[in-house]
Amino acid sequence: MINDHSEGSFVFLQIHLGGDRNFCYLLGDKESGRAVAVDPGFDAPGFHRIARERNLNITDILITHEHNDHMEQAGALADLSGAAIYAGAMGNVSGAKALNDGDEIQIGDFIVKALATPGHSPGHFCFLCEGRLITGDLLFCGKIGGTGSYFPGSSTTEQFASLEKIMQLPDETFVFPGHDYYGGEGLMPHSSIGFEKEYNPFLKVDDLAALCHLKDNWAAYKKEHGVR
Repeated sequence: MINDHSEGSFVFLQIHLGGDRNFCYLLGDKESGRAVAVDPGFDAPGFHRIARERNLNITDILITHEHNDHMEQAGALADLSGAAIYAGAMGNVSGAKALNDGDEIQIGDFIVKALATPGHSPGHFCFLCEGRLITGDLLFCGKIGGTGSYFPGSSTTEQFASLEKIMQLPDETFVFPGHDYYGGEGLMPHSSIGFEKEYNPFLKVDDLAALCHLKDNWAAYKKEHGVR
């Protein structure tokens, strides 16, 4: 499954290639033929084929965070394409060059900006390009990523700060998550910062304590509000 959000010479594909409703992303420039892959997941040959069918050469692979469902075949895709892998230093992704907050990756006429957003994992990054924010497992449509003992190294305190950071982006910024976890009616593979501010219960809390309380009582909240 491919959702095409390209515009002009800018290529932006949201791709499902297996996993738990995982999304992979391909960003490219038709004019130069350069492209970056974000979170290639489980199917390096399939991802590489999608890029080649569009006459794009993957030069860089960006990892939002180090969990296997997002980066398991990053090395295999690098072997196929010759691309360099980039990830947060705290993620310890094998063979990856370290990203720093604010780093910029050039793809032809377009720039991908790396934003350090720890919380779900210590080395988590989001990627911003042409008004589209790839949020990995920091922010989903209507939900946020998990923290706690199931996610070693995670921190709700850091997650709260990271959410506040990306909420400073313009409301019209599109949100493209790492999973299709929307809990309302119908499908929502992407949203916007403005939508999340208005409808995401985790972004409507006043402080860290309220966020922790909502996380601790999420099962009851879902039942009360009909969230899946």
